[in-house]
Amino acid sequence: MNQKKSLISYIAVLLIAFSSFLQASPLSKEEQAHVIIVTSPTAQKLQKLADDIGTDIYFYVEGLTGNISTKNILYVPALLSVNNGTIVGTASIPRLSILLDTSGKTVQVLGEGGVRLSEKIITELDETRYLSLWDVKYDIDSLYLSEFSNLEGLRVINNDLTLINLPINGVLKKIEIQDFKLKEINNFEWQDKLKSLRLEAINSIGYKKLENNSSLEKLELWMGKDSIDVSKIVNLKSLAIFNVEYDSIKNVVQLDNIKSLTFWWAKDERISTISLPKSVEVFAMIVSSREAIMPLVNLPKLKKVIINSDTIKGLPKFESIPTLENLPQLETLEISDSKLTSLDGIEKLTSLKYVRFEKNEITDISALFPLENLIEIDLSDSKFKRLEYIGKKPHLDILKLSDSELESVDFDSIAKYPYCSISIEFTPFEMNAPDDDLDKIYNLWEKGHL
Repeated sequence: MNQKKSLISYIAVLLIAFSSFLQASPLSKEEQAHVIIVTSPTAQKLQKLADDIGTDIYFYVEGLTGNISTKNILYVPALLSVNNGTIVGTASIPRLSILLDTSGKTVQVLGEGGVRLSEKIITELDETRYLSLWDVKYDIDSLYLSEFSNLEGLRVINNDLTLINLPINGVLKKIEIQDFKLKEINNFEWQDKLKSLRLEAINSIGYKKLENNSSLEKLELWMGKDSIDVSKIVNLKSLAIFNVEYDSIKNVVQLDNIKSLTFWWAKDERISTISLPKSVEVFAMIVSSREAIMPLVNLPKLKKVIINSDTIKGLPKFESIPTLENLPQLETLEISDSKLTSLDGIEKLTSLKYVRFEKNEITDISALFPLENLIEIDLSDSKFKRLEYIGKKPHLDILKLSDSELESVDFDSIAKYPYCSISIEFTPFEMNAPDDDLDKIYNLWEKGHL
């Protein structure tokens, strides 16, 4: 036992001496990294544990062979590569990549591509600051991270886990978990430094303990089997809830710091009675019921609104513009994949600059006439049939009519928008235009209109 302690002490002294020597070392960066790896007790123990179960393991050293990417990305290159000091892996190659600091301690861990990890390997990673596990195979179906006191970032995707224990005395700032088999996540109540959480685990419980968290600023939550009152997460700035339930958001007006709100698959008609906080700047909603649409009224900071029907579940689409009143800063309005036939209701929104009404049944666009600040109009894939003068539009830059039922164009009207690009691809007008109109179209194309 004394010999083992002496050996560890000797290695520690060697690492300290080597770290101070690095700046003046004639060794290349790769050679310096190699020395750190072979003299690191952590690396050598992990190497043995990986060899015991046939797992490929790769070591890198911070500042010498790059950083492992911890970005929120769904697709990465097909091979491990080093670009601008960042090591990027792929979910298609089974490997465990570990970044060490110059003292030989674990900093970042990336497991991917079906790589096999034992409980002993996971335990040995407890000093790491960042842990990313994507499509990893385990000896057990639980991930115990209670003792990972240095962990700042955690990403767990498609790992067939049923339980995750988060650090108890940790410093987690960012969590991303996507696992449909996950049933329980523990220790959310201990995450008093957590800033960002993305949780996609529709069969899970545990997230209710986020209530009263005062550090969380960004939350993306797929509702599972727990209920949660988001108004108790008082410092939220961005909130997105999928399969949203009335009880979870009924008091959302109390979130005084919120900037962005997204509600997906809202179907409870009581949601239409909810008031939004005055601080909201961006609001998005996918509606599963026409009765669930809430009026947007008296929101002085609201700049962008996106409302779509639920096309995935094939539910009824809404047919009229929701109530939009007293929105002095609203610049962007998108309502797509619905059954709008007119745009009545937007004529008073004079601050609008960008409107998108793609995939609707719009035939009447007279409500656009008084909106002089418009820069972009999208009426693609609509039932709009004739393009005429649409009012004074000194800033109009783009008008999209492609895939619509456009049959005729008033060319004198187009001339009033000399700086506007107009798309008419795949319309009856483009395909059936007489020769005179084709000449006019060609002239417009030469001038950059089309």
